[in-house]
Formats: sequence, structure tokens, C-alpha cells
Amino acid sequence: MDIMKVCFPYAIILLAFVSCTKQPSLPNNSTFNVTSVLNDTVWFGTGKVLRLREEGQKVENVRSFNLVVFTDIDYPGTGQGPNPKTNNGCLDPECTRTQSLVIYNIPLKKGRFKIAKLDKSRQRKNEYASLSYIGNSGGLYNLYVYKGLKPGWIKITKFDKALGIVEGRFAISFNQDTQLELLPLRNKMAETAHFTDGLFRIKVTDVLLR
Repeated sequence: MDIMKVCFPYAIILLAFVSCTKQPSLPNNSTFNVTSVLNDTVWFGTGKVLRLREEGQKVENVRSFNLVVFTDIDYPGTGQGPNPKTNNGCLDPECTRTQSLVIYNIPLKKGRFKIAKLDKSRQRKNEYASLSYIGNSGGLYNLYVYKGLKPGWIKITKFDKALGIVEGRFAISFNQDTQLELLPLRNKMAETAHFTDGLFRIKVTDVLLR
């Protein structure tokens, strides 16, 4: 009996099952458009998908975006916490930002992309994935960057062109940055910042560069 004839139907069934498996996604009733777990603690914030275009460039020709997320979650070292003391994930744009997560040069299409590859494709010196801890006065207290630890990826699961909404997942392990001058909380916080179960659903914001 031809083993290919026997296995082929099962391969088709398996492929259909895998293709129909539902991707994890942000609940429709989520208060925040970005949620994750950071070092075993629930983490949330307000994110923006920024599609940058040069003057004269058509929007449809821009094939990547930057993900920027801010939150006002307190962290050890901020003293008495954010000032004023807010804890709403920066839903209010006037919040005191305590942390920011940024990922650059993400292709605006479905697919799974390695953070290391996105960082290598940067056009500007400081365009690399990072997590920043911010003091009440706006200064940088600590910085984590991607140095090749696993996991290190972001996945675009859906891009609704008509509505301009991008959905996706991410999992990234950052290391403390050691290139900058000594930061106030370097070596006083965990060596790594480990994001897991990251989910987002965000409407695209177009930004015209001048």
C-alpha cells in the first residue's frame, strides 16, 4: 500500500485543524488596548500604532509601523508612586507616565517577526525595542533593551485595512541596558524584564514627518 495515499487524507485534516485554530486575542471588553504579564505580574497600558510617512508618500506605500505603549503602573523606586498618584494605564492622556514599551519597524501585515531582525532594520540610531522606567519628573530611571534572549517576537494576527485596526501578540525578554551612563535604578531592579501573553488591538494613527 502506498504510504502517501494513506497519510495524505490525515495531513489534510491536520492542516485544516491548525488553520482553524483560533489565535489568542484581546477580549472585546478589555479596558486597555494592550495587556500582558511582566515578570509574573499583570501589566497593561495604552498603546498607539504609529504609521510614519514622508511628505508626498502615499499611505498605502507605508508598509511598517511603530508600537508605543505607555502606562502609569507604579514600580519600586519611584518613591511614593506616580505623582499625581494615578493607576489607570494612561487611559487619561494627562497621566504621569511611569513605563513605556516601544517596538519599531513592524511589518504592517500578518506574520510573526523576530525582535532582533526588526532592530537590525532600524533607520535611526535609537530605533530599537526597549522598556523604559520613567521618574515623576520625566527622567529615565532604568532601561531594558533586547539582547537576544528568548522569547523575542511580535506577531500580527489581523490587519483590518477598512477600519485601520491592527491586532497582535508579543513575548519579549529584555536585559538591562549597560551602554548608557549609570541610571538610578540599574542593578536595583530585576536583571531581565520578561513580557509574556502580550495582546493588543489598536487603531492606526498616521503621522506625517516634516
